[in-house]
Amino acid sequence: IMALKVEVVSRERTVWTGEANYVRARSVDGELGILPGMIPTCALLAQDGELLIEPVEGETIKTTLNAGFLTVSNDHVTIVAKHAQI
Repeated sequence: IMALKVEVVSRERTVWTGEANYVRARSVDGELGILPGMIPTCALLAQDGELLIEPVEGETIKTTLNAGFLTVSNDHVTIVAKHAQI
């Protein structure tokens, strides 16, 4: 089964990295759900938008991001936020 490689970083540090089955984030244009095989995408994150990560192993992660951007390419999701805490 394919999985997403996810990296969440803030200005200060790498917040979380791992493999996930699903990622959902709130962009300035609305909710964005990401599954393996998604086409390359780039989106601006909303101020105080929710981030949800369903990791391959472990509990679902929910947090709030304070602006930034998200990119998806070749099943690699990179989320860069001004502030993020998990």
